[in-house]
Amino acid sequence: MTAFEAAVLDRDWQQQRAWPVPGIPSRTRISADGSMIATTVFVTGHSYATAGFSTATEINLTAGGSGGSGNLEDFALIVNGERLQATDRNIWGVTFAPGQSDVFYATAASSGRIWLVRGSLSAKTLTAVHDNVECPSISPDGTRIAYKKNDAGPLTAHWKVAVLDLATGRETVLSEKRSVDDQIEWLDNQNLLYGLADENIPGDSNIWKLGTDPASQPSLFIPHAWSPSVVR
Repeated sequence: MTAFEAAVLDRDWQQQRAWPVPGIPSRTRISADGSMIATTVFVTGHSYATAGFSTATEINLTAGGSGGSGNLEDFALIVNGERLQATDRNIWGVTFAPGQSDVFYATAASSGRIWLVRGSLSAKTLTAVHDNVECPSISPDGTRIAYKKNDAGPLTAHWKVAVLDLATGRETVLSEKRSVDDQIEWLDNQNLLYGLADENIPGDSNIWKLGTDPASQPSLFIPHAWSPSVVR
């Protein structure tokens, strides 16, 4: 049986600690101050486009010890002011709010519905704030969320790139026509990065850049690379 683990490396690439994770790794993010790491794995299934997938998402302290979240499925999920008790919940794709050590955002799903949720580590709550948001990524200034948005059916998913203004709730769908199955990253407050499979080379992929202006067109940023994360 294949086993997987998460590992924390220091600035010299020396491993500081490691722990087992219960499935195939999918998403990872580290808080801006480096104190917390979020991991999402597939417990069953291999893709968010696969019916019946199940995830496990945790937030751990990079230094170890107590203070992590445990599985986020144990948090209270609040939708329209009421606690959702359904047992088919999945949580994935954490992004940490800059300058707010208690706040993060993630995707929650249950009974065929998908939400952007605002999480509180201290209260152990996930509060739905917007529909149909997958794999969110908060901007460096903390004002917007970039994400992938499915504009097709659950069995033939096609993910558009969208940006949500947290203050106004206004959603802007950007110009990328290809299906983006990645947790989008912010290069800066005006530009996004994401990985796409290479259309001409099987097994290869590239990182693309896209401005948040709706008129912006995608451009190749780093060839032969995948799923970027920016160190600030």
